[in-house]
Amino acid sequence: MSREQDLLDKALREIASARAIADAYPDPSQMPADKLAEMKAFNAEGFRLKALAEAEQERTQLEAWFASPGQTHPALAAQAAQASQGALEAGGKALEQAKAARELEWFAKAMRTPTAHLGNTLSAEAKAAIIEDSTGQIIVPHDLAGPIFLQLPRLGVLRDLALVRPTTSNLVDVRALTQATAGWGKLELSLNATSFDAGIAATGPNTVTVQNLNALVQIGVDELADTDANLVSLIQDVIGQQFAQMEDDAFSNGNGTSKPFGIAIRATVGGAIPASQGVTAATPATVTGDDLKKMQYRILSRFANNGAYIASDDATEAISLLKDSTSNYLWQPSNQAGQPDMLFGRSFYRVSGMPSMAAAAGASDPAVIFGDIRSGYLIADRQQITVQRLDERWADQGLVGFLFRQRVGGDVIRPAAFAKYLL
Repeated sequence: MSREQDLLDKALREIASARAIADAYPDPSQMPADKLAEMKAFNAEGFRLKALAEAEQERTQLEAWFASPGQTHPALAAQAAQASQGALEAGGKALEQAKAARELEWFAKAMRTPTAHLGNTLSAEAKAAIIEDSTGQIIVPHDLAGPIFLQLPRLGVLRDLALVRPTTSNLVDVRALTQATAGWGKLELSLNATSFDAGIAATGPNTVTVQNLNALVQIGVDELADTDANLVSLIQDVIGQQFAQMEDDAFSNGNGTSKPFGIAIRATVGGAIPASQGVTAATPATVTGDDLKKMQYRILSRFANNGAYIASDDATEAISLLKDSTSNYLWQPSNQAGQPDMLFGRSFYRVSGMPSMAAAAGASDPAVIFGDIRSGYLIADRQQITVQRLDERWADQGLVGFLFRQRVGGDVIRPAAFAKYLL
């Protein structure tokens, strides 16, 4: 059998599968969403095989043409290669789209199926694609999880400001980022203490631990029976909101116990921000413009030049009311969507998870931090979301619980990049 004929036979089998689904529903409007997606997947694969068969036919014709007198090999070879490559690229794109559609269909089916019946509902191919072997949890497909990760910086604050590093491990070694040495001349011979950056007195942790971030969602039985597209949209919106809030709370003030270390906590706990990089309010819980401006000069210029303020809700309110001697507000609210507020020429962000002034008064956890967050704080992302279905807990209320899990860690890797304001 020729290569062209083999491809055509495979395309015919895909067409037959799509036809079988269509014939099962004389009234097309009665076709369920999952069957429609399955038929589209068969059609897409059929188109891909058709394109490959046509490319094979063109290649055969070009080779025959080249064999005739007067033809030149380089020109024909280039034409054949171009035609085949175009067909392969078109076919590959169609295959990727079909694969993504199938995975979303399998995921929606898994969400709707009680855990006890999951093994009998999904095919072996589907289970291999979306079930995590070690725990039995359902893996959220990339086409669904990707938009969630993309919207986290928009919904949260600190993820967009920090250094985000993808990882496949549970422990990220950051020494390569933070413990480089340098010196003038021959490093191996003339290295001495004065060659280093003496301004960095404090060092952060050597590793960042990846933690489990869990979000519990309750979905009504009626909503669960909605179309695949609506179910996917609901999950993206709810999980994105929950994860963004929980991340900001942890990145700002997490205590490191089953969650990331936050910037405010790390001001004093392990790799502490030195007292020389702090400003203490003369009156507890009372913000002054002079104190806020001093913070920019408590850290090295290279960090201050890229620095930004982050503050708790009550500190932000107090700062927004500060005025100069001519009754002009020091804090300048943003007048353009997507752009931060400004204070003394530096970006200013309100972060609700930061310690309040009342909680920080007389203590060491700051309500205001200034610094280069991208240089000083690292977020370690596993970039995979899984979900576990909870069938019985809220069954009497007509609800099904879903426990979504994301793996993420965070920690201060350069305390020298931050100044703290103790209120």
